[in-house]
Amino acid sequence: MINPFLLTKLIIVYNNFNMYPIIFGFIDSYSLMMVLALVAAFVLLYLFLRYKKTSKEEMVDIVICGSFAIACGLIFAILFQNIYEFVQDSSSYQWTWGMTFYGGLFGGVFGYLLIYQIFIRKHSKGDITKVLVIAPACITLAHAIGRIGCFLEGCCHGLETTEWYGIYFPSAGKTFIPTQLYESIFLFILTAFLILLAFKKSFKYTFVVYLIAYGIFRFLIEFIRGDERGAFIGIFSPSQIWSIVLLALAIPLYFLFKHLIFKDQKNGKA
Repeated sequence: MINPFLLTKLIIVYNNFNMYPIIFGFIDSYSLMMVLALVAAFVLLYLFLRYKKTSKEEMVDIVICGSFAIACGLIFAILFQNIYEFVQDSSSYQWTWGMTFYGGLFGGVFGYLLIYQIFIRKHSKGDITKVLVIAPACITLAHAIGRIGCFLEGCCHGLETTEWYGIYFPSAGKTFIPTQLYESIFLFILTAFLILLAFKKSFKYTFVVYLIAYGIFRFLIEFIRGDERGAFIGIFSPSQIWSIVLLALAIPLYFLFKHLIFKDQKNGKA
C-alpha cells in the first residue's frame, strides 16, 4: 500500500522545489536543462558509436548530418511555435523565438535524412545509418531532461486542480497537474527500452517504436494539459494532431527504412 505520509512529504518537496526559473541567482534553469539534455544525448550517441566500433571517417559524416539536423530542428521548432501563436490569436500575433517540440522533431529528422540521402549516402565509407538506431533514445533522453526544465520554468503544465496530486505554480498563483513530470518519467522509461533494443537486441526500427509509443502517450496526456494552444475544428489540440501524424507515419517509415535506408545492410548489422 502507498504510505500517505511519504506521499504527502514528496508532494511538499515538489511544491518547495518547483518553479525555480533562476538558479543560484543568475543561471536560467530552463536553459541549463536544455544544455544538459543536449550533453546527455551526445554522450549516449558517443557510447553507442563506440559500442559499434565506428571509424573516424564515419564520425565526420555523422557530425555533418547531425549539425544539419540540429539546425533544421531549431528552425522548424521556432516556425511551428509561431504558427501556433498565429492560429491561437492572429489579431495580436507577434514573432516569437519560442520553440515547440514537434517542430524540432520533424525538422531534425527531415534534415538528417535529407542530407544523408543527397550528400552522404553515395560516398560514405561507413554505415552511418546506425545513428538512426540510437537517435530515438537520444531524443527521448533529451526530451525527458527538457521537460524537467519546463517544470522548473513553470510552463507546459496540466489542467488546474485542487486534488492531492496537483502542484502549486507560483508564476500563475494556481495549482496544476504536473504533466511535465509525468511526461519526463514516461520518456525516461521509453529511453531505457529503446537503449535495450539498440544495444542488446540490434533492433533497427527503433524509430517506429518511438513514433508509436510517444504518439499514443502525447495524444492521451494532451487531454489533461492546461497550456492552451488552440484547437483543430474545436476537438483536438495541435499536439494531438501531430500525434496522429506520428502514428500514421509509423508504418510507411518502417518500409522506408527497410527498402531504402537499410537495404544495403546485411542481416543483423545495426
